[in-house]
Order: sequence, then structure tokens, then C-alpha cells
Amino acid sequence: MTRFRLSVAALLCLISMSASADLRTYDVDFQYRNEVYSALRSLLWATTETIRVGNTYGRVELLPSGQILVNADPETLEQVDQLLRELRDRPAAATPRVALRYWAVLGTRGPSNATANAPSPTPVPSALNGVIAELERFHGDLTFRVLGTAAVVSESGQEGEVAGTPLSVRQEAHVQGDTLNAEIRIVVSPVGELEVTTPLERGEFVVLGESTQQAEGVNGTLFYIVHWPENE
Repeated sequence: MTRFRLSVAALLCLISMSASADLRTYDVDFQYRNEVYSALRSLLWATTETIRVGNTYGRVELLPSGQILVNADPETLEQVDQLLRELRDRPAAATPRVALRYWAVLGTRGPSNATANAPSPTPVPSALNGVIAELERFHGDLTFRVLGTAAVVSESGQEGEVAGTPLSVRQEAHVQGDTLNAEIRIVVSPVGELEVTTPLERGEFVVLGESTQQAEGVNGTLFYIVHWPENE
């Protein structure tokens, strides 16, 4: 009920504007309704200075029905009509989302002797069997344990972040079909961190980097691994 009353109050305010202004409602696809609403607000709302002298381009309201209500002069409304017609004729594709999965994996040549201050290791999941086999080809027989894992979901071109213990990740991925280019920062507290820019294909596992660790009870080689799942 509160939302309805607020919308009615806004509507009354719009009607009380200049007598030369007209009201018109628009149906906009829900996928980009908020973006269109924000754009119209920015275009039509007057600045503080023009409001003071009573010179406004128009007002915009998002109704409970999902329609966008515009109160403006006929010429401005015609320009809004044209803008929305072009949008319907050439709808913008929804911004793709990307979900990346991360692991910090420690490889050692002997039994783990982690101290109380070090991350507690866990067994390596079967999803990483192929990656582990490749690492063993280059590094020999190692004992692998996962120190931390994380998953981050973000829209293409937008930053996404997850903070945890011991693993924290920040990513900004730009998606083009089944490939992407990502800026990634991984922190494995308290033993290491990595910043890298990398291309990635859907379904691919990539070892982003590795470092030798001989501190905080973590002795071995730390591998930073990322995966872009096929179905996400």
C-alpha cells in the first residue's frame, strides 16, 4: 500500500506541471526496463538550477505495473517514442554473466607438517585430476592438497569479489562468446597472492601461476588454478 500511495503522489505531482505537458506510458522489456528508466531520468530531469527558474524538460516515473510514465511536452515525447522504437527494433543483448571457480593447491614431496597458523589442507577433488596429472608430469611425484577454493560470479565487464579464509578472489572478466579475458587477483592468507590477466575458454582449466612456499608451516609449491565451467 505504501508503494501505491507514493506512486499516486508522484503522479499528482506530474499532472500539476506545466499545462503544455502531456502524459504517456510505455511498456519496456523487463530485461532492460531499469536501464531505460534511469536513462530517461538522466535525460529529462532538470538540474537544480533549471528547476529553480521553472524550466524542466519533463519527469519520469516507474509505475507499479512496470510501465514507465513520462510527463513532457509533445516534442520531447516524440523523441522518447523514437528512442524506444529503435530499442524494440534493435534490442540489446543481455549482458553475459561468467562464473569462475578457483583453487589454491599445495604440492609437497613429503608428509604435511602444517602448523596451527597455516590453512588446513583438504583432498583434491576429482574435477582437478587432469590438472594434477599435468602438474606431476612437470614437477614429479608430489602430494597435493587444496588449501582453499572459491567461486565468483560477475557480469561481463564488471568486477566481482569474494572474501574468505584462507582464499579471497577478485575478478573482472570480459566475455565474447565462448572466450573471455579476465583480470584476476587471488590472495591465499597468509601464504601468498597472485595478480594476472589471462584469456580463458569455456570448459578450460588454467594454472595461473605457482610459487614456492616455506613459511607459516606451508612447505611446497602453491598452484593457483581457475576453471570456467561449460554449463555456467
